[in-house]
Amino acid sequence: MEAIKRASLKEEVLSKIKEFIMKGRFAPGQRIVIDALAKELGVSVTPVREALHHLAAEGLVSIEPRKGFTVKKWEAKEIEDLLYLRMYLEKLAVKLFIEKASERDINDLAAIIERMDRSVEASDLESLTALNSQFHRKILQGSGNQELLKIMESLSAKLHRVRILSLSYPGRMGQSRTEHRTIFEAIKARDIPKAEKAVEEHIKNVMTVLLKRAQEGLI
Repeated sequence: MEAIKRASLKEEVLSKIKEFIMKGRFAPGQRIVIDALAKELGVSVTPVREALHHLAAEGLVSIEPRKGFTVKKWEAKEIEDLLYLRMYLEKLAVKLFIEKASERDINDLAAIIERMDRSVEASDLESLTALNSQFHRKILQGSGNQELLKIMESLSAKLHRVRILSLSYPGRMGQSRTEHRTIFEAIKARDIPKAEKAVEEHIKNVMTVLLKRAQEGLI
C-alpha cells in the first residue's frame, strides 16, 4: 500500500480510513489496530488515533472497552431511524427542487441518469455509488434550503456507507437505476406527488436491503 505523502496529513489519514470502512476493507465489528494501520499508511499513530475519534463521532466507528476502536455494527433500529429521517428530508427536497428547478437543472439530472445506465451496464459499483450521491445532492442543492442541505451533509458519511451496502447487494444495481429513473421522470414532469412517492419507495427499498444485510450479520 502506498504511503500517504501529501501535505494535509490529518485530512488524508481520515479520508483513507473512511474509504477502508466504506469499501468493506474493515468488516463490521472488526477491531482496528492503530499501530498496524499507522505502519500501513506510513504515518505516526497520532493522526490515526485522531481520525478514529472523528469517525466515532460520525457514527462509523465504535470505542469498546478492552477492544479499542472497532467498525460500528448497525442495529435494525438505527437503520430504520436513519432512513426514515432521510425519506422525509428528501421528499421535502424533491418538492422544493421541482418548484425551483430550471431546465438546465433538469438536464443535469438527465445526464446523471444516462451515466448511471452506463455504470450499471458495466457493473461499475464505485461509479454508480458516486453518481447516486451526485443525483441526490443535485436535488438537495437545487432545493434552495440551506438548512436542509446542512442536515443532510451531517449525515453524508453514513449515507455514503448506506449506498455502498445497498448497491453491492445482488441485483440491487439494476433496481436502483430503475428507481432513480422513476424519480427523474416525475421531476421532469414536475409532478410533485409522484416524485415524493418515488423517493419514498426508493428509500424503503434501500431500507429493506439493509435490514436483510443486518439480519445476515453483514453490516
